Amino acid sequence: MEGETERTGRVQSVERALGILEFLSRSGGALGVSEIGEATDLAVGTVHRLLGTLTAQGYVRRDERTRRYDLGPKSLMMAIAARERIGPLALPFLEELVQVSQETANLAMLEGNSAVYIEQASPPTRMLRIFTEPGNRIPLHSCGTGKVLLAYQSPRLIDFVIARTGLPRQTVSTITDPSQLRTELEKVRKDGYAVDFEEQEEGVRCLATPVFGPNGEVFAAMSISGPASRLKKGRVDELVPDVKRISASFSEAFGSS
Repeated sequence: MEGETERTGRVQSVERALGILEFLSRSGGALGVSEIGEATDLAVGTVHRLLGTLTAQGYVRRDERTRRYDLGPKSLMMAIAARERIGPLALPFLEELVQVSQETANLAMLEGNSAVYIEQASPPTRMLRIFTEPGNRIPLHSCGTGKVLLAYQSPRLIDFVIARTGLPRQTVSTITDPSQLRTELEKVRKDGYAVDFEEQEEGVRCLATPVFGPNGEVFAAMSISGPASRLKKGRVDELVPDVKRISASFSEAFGSS
């Protein structure tokens, strides 16, 4: 084990602890030791020891009544700080999206079982108050950014989200069948983008693409959103290359910052 650490420069216990924190941040609620172990492929004893350390340091909180674990105050403060810093970094890229599309551009991140919108840029002549306003939390299965954020997660986490949320219907177009959603997520990974054709809000359509971090994992999604009367399928298809290009530029800039 020590030789492996020396060769790779990686510490296994740290990687495992971070894996637990990442899963808790995406789970949308408190979990038991066995649930965390199953989701992270770690033995229950290992999970218990790591949780003990994370709890003592304030990164995880243990409910003494239920014996379940959730993110602690330090993790929550770090998440808030990250969102506050990422938003301004994304703004120039969102403004470029507005220029090429003449629609509202958004940045969203995964938080529990929801997509949380943290930054937005809008055309000066088109003010449309929709669900993508910063601060809004939206179910992952019913919006473009949510599909992108969910599509690049592990199959176990996808199954966990589906089971926990139940895929509630938001409009007549919302995907509520688990098999259909899994097929949709496979298409998102294959195509590199997701669409939301009035699945979260009647009359509103979105086109979303992933933003990758330095480790190659998706940490955010960028999107454009607007009225269905303007974002017809042909127009969405035309915008795909530009939206993918701009989100890739943000990925590159973020990875090198």
